[in-house]
Amino acid sequence: MWQYYVILGLGLIFLLLAIVSFRNTLIFLKNGCKATATVIDLHKYESDGEVYAPVFSFRTEDNQLVTYELAEGNDPPAWKIGETTTVIYDLADPSRVSLYSYFRVFIWSLILLSVALPLIVIGGGYFIAARFLF
Repeated sequence: MWQYYVILGLGLIFLLLAIVSFRNTLIFLKNGCKATATVIDLHKYESDGEVYAPVFSFRTEDNQLVTYELAEGNDPPAWKIGETTTVIYDLADPSRVSLYSYFRVFIWSLILLSVALPLIVIGGGYFIAARFLF
């Protein structure tokens, strides 16, 4: 029975982390600035074959040129040199950049929530079942 306390506790911890991550993401979106970024290079890595990670370049509001390399790559390349996309960056730290799409912005909140919910259902479900079924 103690295992269900642990499972429920872990679920609640992951839920709390998801809420904190979501809050931080909303603050980043509220305070961030959008810019149009252009793929200027495809960085080639060797990882069980060749993988290409796009390198973006954009200008901040104060006309500072910033380059940003996406942390993942594809083979074949998902991006072509010269393609553009929208990025969001932190005004105080322009090196803190994210592609402006739902999944990329909320990735950590979604991952933490997808771990938290099953743990809460399993851990909490045991106590509900014990109360009404046993």
